[in-house]
Amino acid sequence: MLREFFPNTNAGAKLYSGFLHHKDCFCKIFDMKNSISEALIDINDFLESNGYDSADAESFDEFNIYDRKPVSISPHGYQEQFVLTIERDKIATPQLGFVCQELKKFRDERDWGQFHNPKDLAIALNIESGELLETFLWKDSKDANIEKVKEELADIFSYALLLADKYDLNIEEIVLEKIKKNGEKYPVEKAKGISTKYDEL
Repeated sequence: MLREFFPNTNAGAKLYSGFLHHKDCFCKIFDMKNSISEALIDINDFLESNGYDSADAESFDEFNIYDRKPVSISPHGYQEQFVLTIERDKIATPQLGFVCQELKKFRDERDWGQFHNPKDLAIALNIESGELLETFLWKDSKDANIEKVKEELADIFSYALLLADKYDLNIEEIVLEKIKKNGEKYPVEKAKGISTKYDEL
């Protein structure tokens, strides 16, 4: 749902069949159809399914402009279309939350959740890490196939996110906690510019 999981990239916005005007502004184009009221049916279906109040034709001014923040609707092109603009809400979850939602939706549509117990997710994560290593086998890192690297990284991230979800772990929190712990293990004055393990510093 857009209001909860607001994208911060155009790739994320495409999942809603829209695009980002800037990082806090989502846009989606709708056909004008025969009247404002008719066009609003599709617009309101999108708004309501994504957690926003519907717009009504009476609220448009003489220039066919609707502006009820964070939502606005205005003519597009030769007025054969409308552009729906939605500003990011304060309640919006970071992109990572949106990615997790899409992963689980993909999984649940295929009834794969039955296979995704923590043990098998951890095993799958390890296997995908091995496949990432394979992209660098017998070659210099600059010669690795970047598209293959992207694919394997996506699989790794996907399984890691699903594993964290199984234990109801907050990814941002656990990563920040680990950074803090590592900061204590590797103080800058001792670790800067060297790769020595913390217990040998």
